[in-house]
Amino acid sequence: MRLKDKVAIITGAGSGLGRAIALRFADEGARLVIAEINEAKGEETLSLVQQKGVEAFSVTTDVSSSAAVTRLFQSIDDRQWPVDILVNNAGNAGHLTPVHEMTDEQWHAVVDVHLSGTFYCTREAVKRMLSVGRGGAVINMSSVAALRGLPGGSSYTAAKGAISSFTKGVAQEYASLGIRVNAIAPGWVETPILENLPDEMRPMLVASTPLGRIGAPEEIASVALFLATDESSYVIGQTISPNGGMYT
Repeated sequence: MRLKDKVAIITGAGSGLGRAIALRFADEGARLVIAEINEAKGEETLSLVQQKGVEAFSVTTDVSSSAAVTRLFQSIDDRQWPVDILVNNAGNAGHLTPVHEMTDEQWHAVVDVHLSGTFYCTREAVKRMLSVGRGGAVINMSSVAALRGLPGGSSYTAAKGAISSFTKGVAQEYASLGIRVNAIAPGWVETPILENLPDEMRPMLVASTPLGRIGAPEEIASVALFLATDESSYVIGQTISPNGGMYT
């Protein structure tokens, strides 16, 4: 088991990529902290990972709130668990809106969750990794939208692009201390975020992917597992994009 005795925090773990990553990490023996804004979905994921025989607990968390993130990490401290792995996966996406029609609220609803949430969680995780002194891995969730753009999704594109840049900066700050920071930029994947896209767009998504299909969450989870283990010990500050060939 490649993650035996490691503690992994996964935000947005109630569905989609987050749940797939939690299940994959559980298969590898990790102890898990399920951070999810939807309490019911968080409990569903918790039940699934506990069925695999690993220690885990769930904390209802809105990562766009610094105070909520502080409470999340305090709950980990209260259990005297270390922090070995952080997966900044929590995200959302509103309906596609041209930038000239976008409101302040629509902008912040996306940027605050993706970008600020990634910052808040990374800050708290790194503090604890440094105090223990045994390194760690931070995995941020960017998007292929950050690489090629997404018409109507300027807030999402901006947030994901900033996450890739944030990854590079933080990676260089802590690489010498054994903390590896990398990002994943998935292409189109079957997650709840796709539900916000019009049905007529689905054939277009498939057509834009040379592999000829939309990805499965489990395929992204495999990349996350690689970045969480020592198999990626020389990978620092990178954004890896499993996207079926839509951007190379």
